[in-house]
Amino acid sequence: MGIWRIYHVTIESSNGNGRYQKEYIGPASSEYDAVDQAWTVFKRRAEDRLVAVEIFDQDAWTEDAATLPPDGDDWIPS
Repeated sequence: MGIWRIYHVTIESSNGNGRYQKEYIGPASSEYDAVDQAWTVFKRRAEDRLVAVEIFDQDAWTEDAATLPPDGDDWIPS
């Protein structure tokens, strides 16, 4: 069994009115696994774009972050 780490995945999306970021934070066995989980949680759309994948500071992570990943409403100016 692989080593599990906490990953932070950032996805840029659009709803027709502007662009915004969605963030997934949760345990995964690799970067690829973390990205797959994020696409599953957010139901990947054609205009979605992967922005970043990084190992998250495990001291700052809580179980709640994995149970309910934040869905960003932070708008990016166009």
